[in-house]
Amino acid sequence: MKLVSVDKLEPGFVVSENIYTVDDRLVLTKGTVLDDKDIARIKAYSLYNIFVEDKKKVVEKKEEKPLSELSYAEKLRNSEGFIRFKQHIEENAEKLEEAFRMIANDSMQLDVEKLTEPVYHLFVEAGGTAGIFDMLHNLRDNSDAVYMHSLNVSLISNTLATWLRLPEEDVRLATAGGLLHDIGKMLIPSELINKTTPLTEYEQKVMREHVVKGYELVKGKDIDSHIKSCILMHHELRDGSGYPLHLKNEQIDHISSIVTVANVYDEMTSKRLYRNSICPFTVIEQFENSGLQKYDPNVIMTFLTNIVNTFIANRVMLSTGQTGEIIFINPTYLSKPVVKCGNEYVDLSKKRAISIVAVV
Repeated sequence: MKLVSVDKLEPGFVVSENIYTVDDRLVLTKGTVLDDKDIARIKAYSLYNIFVEDKKKVVEKKEEKPLSELSYAEKLRNSEGFIRFKQHIEENAEKLEEAFRMIANDSMQLDVEKLTEPVYHLFVEAGGTAGIFDMLHNLRDNSDAVYMHSLNVSLISNTLATWLRLPEEDVRLATAGGLLHDIGKMLIPSELINKTTPLTEYEQKVMREHVVKGYELVKGKDIDSHIKSCILMHHELRDGSGYPLHLKNEQIDHISSIVTVANVYDEMTSKRLYRNSICPFTVIEQFENSGLQKYDPNVIMTFLTNIVNTFIANRVMLSTGQTGEIIFINPTYLSKPVVKCGNEYVDLSKKRAISIVAVV
């Protein structure tokens, strides 16, 4: 192990200790083999030196495909619009972190309108409801479990409330509730938030306290009661299996019901420090199997019938190893679309043993 100046980092260096910012945010985990993107990220955080292993590893350069061979997602990730959106949402995540910290230590007023303003800019930049999931589906390499997640949930909640054709005021409340739902995590030990392995049973119990801590933080502030409910109730489920109050059915705030679905979807389909992202179609299938018992039926069905359509024309990998494009959504089995693999049309609703394992 040796200490190396960030100016002398090269692709292939292996990180020997977790890298943190000066304010204790995890940048990269131990064992990461640095590439140009990782090095740029380290420099962006103004770090001076990091510990690396004595031996470098060879980093193979990927051959670039001709534009005509790129998938829909690959073309999107190479577009100027996506690159700009990614930069802006990451910048806003950093600003949101600073704002949450200042609100938590009572050095900044909780101004909902000011906090949510960047969300609406991002929404427009992504192309509204037609484009927001295209952007979010391709940001899944980010493992930020609080600030980026909060922005994602806010954008998804806004979209879902719009799909539900709710009044503009309810859309605004869902957007704000999604943004603030995890503010209580500011009061949870950072070593739990940044832990790179699954939480123990005791640690899970401590982590679950973020909903009550968040509610205690905002209950005396001059913000809408629905937003406060989103902070307290976003882990409540209609069958009573949620927490912290084990509420059922209509006991759960209707705006919170929107944030709950948005939160679960983003949490499961995003990369985390202790696991890779879960395929969206795996999550959709889980929603199909248990969603009507756990979530507001109107909310979950509206979400599912709309979210699957955002994957039309995307290339996916099947459990058989085949890749192809989604060309048709089966309304009866939303997680089992028709996939065109070369000259073969694979109807997953009829071949139930085959599933989509990745969006590529």
